[in-house]
Amino acid sequence: MDVHVVVIIAIGTFLVSSFNAAIGPTGGIQLALVASLLPPQVSIPVHAVISGTSSLTRFYQFRSSVDWLFVLRFCLGSIIGTSAVISVFFQIDEGILLIVIGSFVLFNNYIPYKEFIGGKAVSYLDFIIGLVTGVLTVFVGATGPAVFTYIAASRGQREAVLGTDAACMSFQHFTKVIGFSVLAFLPLKYIPILLIFGLCGIIGTGVGVIFVRKVPETFFRSAFRFVTTLVGLYLIVLGLW
Repeated sequence: MDVHVVVIIAIGTFLVSSFNAAIGPTGGIQLALVASLLPPQVSIPVHAVISGTSSLTRFYQFRSSVDWLFVLRFCLGSIIGTSAVISVFFQIDEGILLIVIGSFVLFNNYIPYKEFIGGKAVSYLDFIIGLVTGVLTVFVGATGPAVFTYIAASRGQREAVLGTDAACMSFQHFTKVIGFSVLAFLPLKYIPILLIFGLCGIIGTGVGVIFVRKVPETFFRSAFRFVTTLVGLYLIVLGLW
């Protein structure tokens, strides 16, 4: 990997991780950066390592606020979905999947469907969301906004939203990393460079966490809805393009 590519991805990882921790998931932005600089067969695995490391750091910062019952239901569905499809990596139209994810982000932001289906149904829905995003993440890697907006629609304080989302995404990303490594989609030669990216993600997340603890809850809610709406629209346009 060329030096200038490493530098660009490292700086981008720091900035995206900072923003991710402060406001919410940036979805396809990190993936778009990586995919524009690396071969397609390694861009999603590399993105999984970078995003997984940032999510794990964010999880540690907000670990006391995690909804573990949700995480259990989500992760059970996620590992089933990922395991079922990872062997057919790159064999599904990415554009269609991006449109699905972008639409779901907008749906979560503006349709209060959980108020009408009841708490028991939502418990089953947690598993289904894990299952579906576990499948989608193998092919497009940008399921973070969908998971984040789903969690935010029913959780209270921002620490609970950020911590629960981080726990789920850490599990989902590193499940992919293991699968990609076993199937040789993640070449060993990238490991030293991935350590650099991971460090940038950790530092960026730390900066973002400092920011999020200083801003009012109302600002956080408004900002994350604005940002995830833009990301949802971006994913739809990217899928159509």
